[in-house]
Order: sequence, then C-alpha cells, then structure tokens
Amino acid sequence: MHVVEGVSDRVIALDHGVKIAEGSFEDVATHPAVIEAYLGRGSAARK
Repeated sequence: MHVVEGVSDRVIALDHGVKIAEGSFEDVATHPAVIEAYLGRGSAARK
C-alpha cells in the first residue's frame, strides 16, 4: 500500500468491478466501504 500512496495522486477502489471509493489515498484507505470490502466486517473495530 505504501507504493500506491507514494506514486498516486488519485486512487480508485473496486469491489468485484464496482467502484466503491475514489479520491486521495488517505480518503480511500479510510473509507468504510473499502475497509469492509478488503478487510471484512469488524476490522475497523479491531484497530
């Protein structure tokens, strides 16, 4: 993920081909739909 953050101005996250978030790395990486899609439910609570 740090590579993406370092070389990208804009990031788009997809879930099964559907765009679920778009914006800066920070915005996308902390978006609840992205966290759920990539890490599963409850992951934010464990952090």
